[in-house]
Amino acid sequence: MKRAEIICALAVLAWAGLMLREATRLNIGWESSGPGAGFFPFWLSAGLAIFAVVVLIQTLRAASSAPKKRFIPAGALPSLLKVVLPIAGMILAMEIAGFYLAAALYLAFVMRWIGRHPWPLVIGVSFLFPLATYFVIERWFLVLLPKGYLEIRLPF
Repeated sequence: MKRAEIICALAVLAWAGLMLREATRLNIGWESSGPGAGFFPFWLSAGLAIFAVVVLIQTLRAASSAPKKRFIPAGALPSLLKVVLPIAGMILAMEIAGFYLAAALYLAFVMRWIGRHPWPLVIGVSFLFPLATYFVIERWFLVLLPKGYLEIRLPF
């Protein structure tokens, strides 16, 4: 378990370092119209790096005499795969279906399969979440999310 935590902390720290480097390519200061393009990525990456260092230090300082535990307890792998595989499927489907359709399919699948929620709730959330995301992200913040081959062909 300790080795897995160290590896995860180092991976997160490396990721944060990479993101910090990329964020500094943009303006991380304040502009006349608000924060620069690199402001939020820089500070989010800095926070991520700080917490990765905290986890690394806590893990290294933890008593080594603690009983060894498995990183993934026995019997938990099927539950973990029930979460990870749909996420991987959504990421792969996003290239073809686009963000909104992939998110709707992901939500419907996970809510019905894992959550065992009733169909009206599944359909409602699967429809309203992408719709709300569209208005908030693309209309208000003017940030385009990935459009797949299918969404490009939609009339709206």
